Parts: sequence; structure tokens; C-alpha cells
Amino acid sequence: MLKRLLSFLLPAVLFAVPTVVFAATNMYPTGPKSVNVGQTFTVTVTLSGAKDVDTIRANGSYTNDLLQWKGAAPTGVFQNVSPGTYVDQAKGIFSFGAFTLSSHANNTASTAVLTFKALKAGTAYVQLTTNSRVLSAGEDQLGSVGRLTITVNDAKPVPEQPQPVPTTVTPGTPSISLFSASAPDPNVWYSTTTVAIGWTIQGKTVKTTYFGFDQSPEGPADVSISGTSTNLNVPHDGVWYAHLNVIFTDGTRQRADLRIQVDHEAPHAEVPTVDQTLVPSSIPNAVRFGTTDDTSGIDHYEVYLDGSLVASTTFQSYPLMNLAPGTHEVRVTAFDRAGNSSTGKTQFVIVSPAQVTPPTAPMSLLWLWIILILLFLLLIIIPWIVIDRRRKKKPTRR
Repeated sequence: MLKRLLSFLLPAVLFAVPTVVFAATNMYPTGPKSVNVGQTFTVTVTLSGAKDVDTIRANGSYTNDLLQWKGAAPTGVFQNVSPGTYVDQAKGIFSFGAFTLSSHANNTASTAVLTFKALKAGTAYVQLTTNSRVLSAGEDQLGSVGRLTITVNDAKPVPEQPQPVPTTVTPGTPSISLFSASAPDPNVWYSTTTVAIGWTIQGKTVKTTYFGFDQSPEGPADVSISGTSTNLNVPHDGVWYAHLNVIFTDGTRQRADLRIQVDHEAPHAEVPTVDQTLVPSSIPNAVRFGTTDDTSGIDHYEVYLDGSLVASTTFQSYPLMNLAPGTHEVRVTAFDRAGNSSTGKTQFVIVSPAQVTPPTAPMSLLWLWIILILLFLLLIIIPWIVIDRRRKKKPTRR
């Protein structure tokens, strides 16, 4: 009886031992909950609960009538873009893949930054789909995906004068804040050539203020200036620096510098080309493009097929597949990092398979075949004629 009881309980105990299961990884978009029409903003694809993740594939959708896809880039340890990355603005879907060859992602990590532009007011979303992937040595860890809801408001007016960032200043400790409303971020390129610069000085009584503006990071500030703001016209594109040198009544000095990046010239003309024309859609085909920009560099390209945006990409080609027979137009717009653009277009023709005729031999090759055939016939006919004539001339014996 005891033996039977053990034989029954032992398997139950063994099967009751829990197996080790890795915690699932969540992938979700994070970003602003509210933006204005015309505003360009970023959405970060984030992981939580990651364990040695080396590859990600973020598949998703977005409200394409309210948001326009502007581009995507890997971030964190994911510095390599995977093949198969694409976007379809007409359908509002995207697929972005990235991988790392160095350290892997663990716990909470950012994987990709998606850039959108708000087109019109409404409630928009950026949604990741369950066919996304979070891989560690080929094993998928994905547990759940998230959705970001964004309220797009009507555009608000931009302040005409630069606004300082509020700071807490200890009495008796001087503090200078140098800022620009037209170019607030020193790491971003702007297309405006009129720069509004302002400053606040706190902590001590000011005796004299000197200002300077040039292309040297540590250039002189030797022009006496009054007030708390000035407007400058940038003479040409490039990286510029505003300098403020303040002398206080107690004889001490303090200096502040501000970097400003200006590019108002469009990229060089874009000239797209199509690999093939007058071919059926089953023949591999693509449009290729690319140009340069003298100052800030090319940020991305937007590809329009027959008037519809089909891709916003940093790659310099786009496949042309499953197209109906007829004439099609591809328009490519190149954007630099300041938002300036140049556009080029081209046309190509897709034919139906029935219209495709086999290639004909060149005329010179045809004549060569005719000559060879004639020579062959002559080589046969001439000996036959000679032999026949000799046979007729030969006297018959009696």
C-alpha cells in the first residue's frame, strides 16, 4: 500500500516543481500628452523589465490624418538600424528595427526615437502592435505593448521676445542667463536669419554690460550695450556665438556665451532616378535619390508616389512594387536639419505582361547569320556542281 501511495505522489511532487520563467518585457511609447498644430515632437519607444535584450522590432500605427511621420533613429545601446525598417504614411503604419553589438539592454531602456509633426487638431495616438519583437539571443521576451494618446491643439502664438528660464539666485551671488526665443536650443539648427537674444542679470548691481556676436566660441564681448535684449541679422549660414561680459559695481566680472546654429539655404537640387521603365511590375524596380547640404546636412527624405507620401526615410532608395500599368510619378523632397527642403521628380511607365515583347536580334547579327547560311550553302552547292560537270565531260567506254 505504501509503495502504491509513493508511486502516486512522487510524480505529482515532481511535476509540481515550478520551472524558471523569465519576466516578460513591456514595450511602450512615451512622449508629450499635448502638442500644438505645426509642432514637431518626438516619441520614445521604451522597454521595461528587459533582460539582456540585443534586438528590437517596433511595429505600430499612428493617426496619419493628424500626425505626419518625420523619421526615426535608434537610441541608447541600440545604435544599428535593422533591415526591413519602413513607414507607410498613407496607411499610418511603421516598422522600426535596431540591434546592438556591444552591451545589452536591461531593466528600463530607451530603444528608438520616432519623430512626428502635428498636422491638425484632434486626438491622436501612437500604438505599438503585438507583432513587435524584443529579442535576447534570438528568444522573444515581449509581454505587452503600449499606446500613447496625444491631444493636438490649435497652434499657440510664439512669444515675440525671448523668455528666460526661471532660476533661484542666492543674494550676493551673480547669475547671468543668456537665451534666444528664435533659437532656444544650442544643438538644433534653425532657418531664421534674424536672431532675438535676451539676458537677465541677477545677484549684484551691474556697472557695465558688453556684448559680442561672432563665429568664435570664446570671441570678444567688447561693445557696450544697454537694455536686456537685442535683435541680430546673421550675415551667412553657420555656427554663431553670442557673448555677454558683465562688470559689476564691486569690480567683479562674469561672462556668458550662447551657441546659435543657422541654416536658411535649401539642400542642393534633388534629382531622383528610377532603375527601369517600360517594364512590368514583377520586374524588381526602385527609385534612387540623394543630395547634399552645405551647412547642417541632410536630415531625411520624403518620397511621394503619384502624389501620396509613401516614405519618410534616411535611406537613399525606395522600392517600386505592385504598381498598376501606366505612367507613374515619383517626387522626392530632401530636408536639411533646419527644415529647409528641395524637391525633384521623375516619371516612369509600368506595362502589363502582355505588352512585353521578346528582344529582337540586332540587324548586324541578322546579316551575319544570313551570310553564314549562304556560305554554308555555297560550300555544298559548288563542289556538287564541279563534280557533276566532270561526270558529264568524262567519255563513255564502249
